[in-house]
Amino acid sequence: MKIKKALLPTLLSLACHSVLANDDSNNHPTLMITGSPIQQSMQGSTDQLDEYDNQAIVDAGDLLTRFPGFSAIRAGGHAIDPVLRGQSQTRINLLQQGAFLHGAGPNRMDSPGSYTEPFGWDELQIIKGVETLVFGAGGPAGTLNFKRYRPDLGDDQVTGKIMAAYSPDYHKIGADIAAGSDVGYLRLISQHHNQDSYQDGDGNTTRTAFETTSNTLIAGYTPEQNTELRFTYMANRGKDALFAGTMMDGPTTDMDAAQLLFLDGDQSSNNFSEYQIYWNKAHHVMDNFSLREQTAPMRMLTDAHSKTTGAKWLRSWQNEKTIWQISADWQNVDRHAERLMGMMGIPQMLQSRVWPDNELDIKGIAVEAEYRFDESARIKSGVRYDHVNANFKQTDIMDSLPLYQSYYEKTPTESDENNISLFSRYYQNIDNALYWAGISSTVRTADATERYVAANNMTTMMRWIGNPDIQPERHNQLELGGKWHFENGWHELNIYHDQVDDFILRDRARGQSGILAMDMATIYRNVDATLQGFEWALNTSITKQWNFYTNLAYVKGENKQTGQALYQIPPIEGLIQLSHQGDQLGYWFDVKWALSQNDVDDNMMTGSALDAGESDGWVSVDFKLRYEFSNDWQVSVGINNLFDETYAYHVSRANMDPFNPQAVSVNEPGRQFWLSVLTEI
Repeated sequence: MKIKKALLPTLLSLACHSVLANDDSNNHPTLMITGSPIQQSMQGSTDQLDEYDNQAIVDAGDLLTRFPGFSAIRAGGHAIDPVLRGQSQTRINLLQQGAFLHGAGPNRMDSPGSYTEPFGWDELQIIKGVETLVFGAGGPAGTLNFKRYRPDLGDDQVTGKIMAAYSPDYHKIGADIAAGSDVGYLRLISQHHNQDSYQDGDGNTTRTAFETTSNTLIAGYTPEQNTELRFTYMANRGKDALFAGTMMDGPTTDMDAAQLLFLDGDQSSNNFSEYQIYWNKAHHVMDNFSLREQTAPMRMLTDAHSKTTGAKWLRSWQNEKTIWQISADWQNVDRHAERLMGMMGIPQMLQSRVWPDNELDIKGIAVEAEYRFDESARIKSGVRYDHVNANFKQTDIMDSLPLYQSYYEKTPTESDENNISLFSRYYQNIDNALYWAGISSTVRTADATERYVAANNMTTMMRWIGNPDIQPERHNQLELGGKWHFENGWHELNIYHDQVDDFILRDRARGQSGILAMDMATIYRNVDATLQGFEWALNTSITKQWNFYTNLAYVKGENKQTGQALYQIPPIEGLIQLSHQGDQLGYWFDVKWALSQNDVDDNMMTGSALDAGESDGWVSVDFKLRYEFSNDWQVSVGINNLFDETYAYHVSRANMDPFNPQAVSVNEPGRQFWLSVLTEI
């Protein structure tokens, strides 16, 4: 390690949370971070994230590494997949204004977070664990909901911000402008990001280049103060995305999304209604020849499509001591992907229906009640029912069904589930502390890849086969926590245990129960598993201008049937921040760190081999400085990874690419200098 290991004992007694700002220290537009709705209503506190402190933030996954309990799966420069409490992918519900969106790549080279740049959003609500069921099915690890609000137009009837950032590795520009009157508004959010492949701390070039352009137009009709009809359309275009952690790159990554939303009533009160319909369509092209030197004997190209259609109704009201919420929602995900091969030119010969044309349809209803014993004690409970139908089209059976039948005892072409989820949480204020205890039992259904992926290959260990008979996961969770306030700050602790029945395990075919083959192909099967851990954070104001923040998180995952560690479980990780914010000048010292991880699943003879082996601990230091010329202008400069450390998150892509049996770990950037300018309109 380039930082002396003698520093580790000191650093590990601390942890850091990057770019948290005091509410009264930032006059510029900020992304508000909220969490538990009950905790917020009982304590009346939120955090604000100054999204301009670190201009290297590229998408939602990158942003979330700044918060305790989150880690990041990196395969390239963007599409960084968040990990929360040791869980990722559809075990986390990532929403845009309550709407689901899904990428088109079976290998998640365009994860949902890649279409969610933080710039232009007003609030990110982070709910860890299960505190509500009205956001939709699944999401046992938690829910992330990005929100926008009616803009405050002021006397000029125009508001907004424009930013530009530059680094030797990238440049980005963005604008968020709104104009209108009391009865309506138009808001345009536009951002362009062009990044070259960066170098890691050892000076090795890491294949991470990409280019994205995102434009969002919002039209709002606001006839009354608490009534809004809003139409949103997003066009996200990505090209030339390189991925160090896969055997293919992404020449095309596109997403179009539309949402019609009607809000009736004060959303900050307990009496409102919400209605919405939404649609989004992703198109992702992957190949092994157009953006890299071809080393494989054949040219391969995967053309993948995903279309999501949905609707939701939510009603909230209060009577006496009880706040009621009822929701009904529908989500339909239609996907297909074909892998083509050829010796020259654009491949034309069908090699595999990686996703046979398939459909996942989920209809759900939830009812919740929050009972207030008094001002200091509340209990919230709810129940949810989901009907799930999954099928793939008969026209694709001839190609895919024989492959499923080679690996699984049961291979239905259609399945139906009737899933019941429920939870209860109790909150109690005592003196300067808030305590909570929660219990839940929720269901996550398998996604299209876990059910239907059908990537064939002459080399059996390079096959990737979904399980059409896979059972849904049931997460039985217990959570205890508390937040204690003292004179100059607070600290918070969450402890959780998750007993998972029928955990959907990505594994290798070794003739296990229900698995017919013993050829080391990548398959899916159900096992029982546990996930348990904690998150801790501390925030204190040393003086009026100096602030200290620290956090750390720990999680352990275990396959109960074998006693082996689950794959892609982060080690103990944390962040440290010491900041000074004056009237015009502010600066931040951030330290990110992780311990080594020795509990791994890296052997395909006994497990999945999805980990790239054991990982070493690391420490990376960032420095940021911001100067405010006026209330409307600011300039920021920074150095990320000040000591040019070579490191990777343990959950970095590793062997998530089924076509590459050699595990790969993708390093984070080495030392990066950056400069940004922001002006507020």
